[in-house]
Amino acid sequence: MKPTSQRYYTVAHGFALAAVLWLMAGLSIVVALVADSAKTSAERVAQLRERTEFVRSALSGRAEAQYWLSAARPRVADFFDGTTSVLADGTPYQTDDNNIQSIQDHGGLINLNAVNRELVTRFLLVCGVPVEQAPFLVDALEDYTDSDDLRRINGAERDTYSAEGLRPPRNSPLLSESEVWEVFGWSSHRDSFTRNGCNNSLTVLGQINMLGSSLNLATAPVVVLKAVGLSDEIIQDMAVARDNAEKIAERTAQNNQLLGNGGLFGGAGGIQVQKVLRITHRHPTGPWRMTYTLELDPENDDRPWRISQPTISSEIASTGTLKPLPWPKQPPIFTPSDVSRILSF
Repeated sequence: MKPTSQRYYTVAHGFALAAVLWLMAGLSIVVALVADSAKTSAERVAQLRERTEFVRSALSGRAEAQYWLSAARPRVADFFDGTTSVLADGTPYQTDDNNIQSIQDHGGLINLNAVNRELVTRFLLVCGVPVEQAPFLVDALEDYTDSDDLRRINGAERDTYSAEGLRPPRNSPLLSESEVWEVFGWSSHRDSFTRNGCNNSLTVLGQINMLGSSLNLATAPVVVLKAVGLSDEIIQDMAVARDNAEKIAERTAQNNQLLGNGGLFGGAGGIQVQKVLRITHRHPTGPWRMTYTLELDPENDDRPWRISQPTISSEIASTGTLKPLPWPKQPPIFTPSDVSRILSF
């Protein structure tokens, strides 16, 4: 072979080798991309399947809760069907592998539509609001929910909202807990509420009597108990007593007397769990969360319960929470249609 031909063969061979290497590298990249896409698709399918299973499980748990609670008797801190009790203070219960549900009595929450100025002020301080700003938030809340346009000393009415480019107040009761962040000045403290665990201690529902809205200490969250002025020792004692009906009733009566505000914080209307409940469903490991308000009406032969404000959202999985208790599997002794004629409410 001539030298020129040898050089040509060497160059061609080197070019072919480089081309093959580039082709192999390109194919490797394509294979990696396809594998990554397949992995992502598989993860999404798995998450979708897990979310679907959670929703199915939550709806099944919701049906069980509706029937069981409608056929049970409300007591100071729980519902009792004659043999089994379910706490209404947010204690978690597990219905199956995909659903943990909790029941929170609205009577244990701070009612923003029946403002008790002293209680709401204390609650704001517990939630991290500076003491000098609390009066402005309370006045703004009352200005937002009342029916007139008269501005309180530290409040805000239509002109204040307009000057800040905000939607004016509706001058009527709040429709949901999230609406409070539209009240002038409240949104700037939203992060503080979240850090201090106050977001889930608010309500715009609940039973209101002639004296206003009373607070059930037996089902109130820790931040609410702190707001009414109970010490950490008493709060811990209340938590321990909640699974004993007689003990929690005694402790609640003692604490109402201690506070000297029986009618204000736990008197008329606050001696038992209300029939307006916040139900929350959570996945044991996933980020999904379903919540709604369940209003019980066992005396209504046509519809013994009603659901409102349903939401499905995601949340960061919490750590260090209580181990869930088993949900009652046996059917209730009574049915929703005859419970009101047998049990004394």
